[in-house]
Parts: sequence; structure tokens; C-alpha cells
Amino acid sequence: MVITAVMAHKQRVIVRAFEQAAATTAATARTAEQLGLTPGMAWHQLVGHAVLRCPGEARYFVDLANWQRLRQRRRRIALVVAAVGMLVVLAVIVLTARTG
Repeated sequence: MVITAVMAHKQRVIVRAFEQAAATTAATARTAEQLGLTPGMAWHQLVGHAVLRCPGEARYFVDLANWQRLRQRRRRIALVVAAVGMLVVLAVIVLTARTG
């Protein structure tokens, strides 16, 4: 859980750097070095999700639409996990009350 939170934070920092540099299209793409970033696991995950796109020459830009889709998907997953967790707790309470 902690690793996921740290990775999500690092990804937000990376996306924010691209947004602040206005690197949101192929024409405005920048290298990691130009943005003061070091590609790591969070970077490569964003590339894998097509949030960071490479038009060539090791330059990247952030695809804001894909970033929003990724964030929405993560929110839905978190809501489902929370709902399932609540159902499990409720089931334990009900079963405990019946046997007690």
C-alpha cells in the first residue's frame, strides 16, 4: 500500500513537471534532462500507460487525456476495494452477532 502511494506521488510529480513545461504535444516534447527528471520505475509505468509519449529523439510529452483516464481507473479500483472491504467487515459483524 505504501509503495503504491509513493509511486502515485512520483507519477504526479513527473506529470506536473511536463505540465509546467507545457510539454503536452509532440511539438513541445522535452527530454527528461530538460525537465530535471531521472527516468525510473514511475516514469516507465507512465510510458507503459501511454501517459508519457515519445515522438522520437528521447523527447516525451504528457498525454493529459490518458492521464485523466488512468486517474479515473485508479479511483474506481479504490472505490471497489473499499466497498469489498466494508462488505467483509459487515459480514463478520453479522456472523459474529448471530453466533454470539
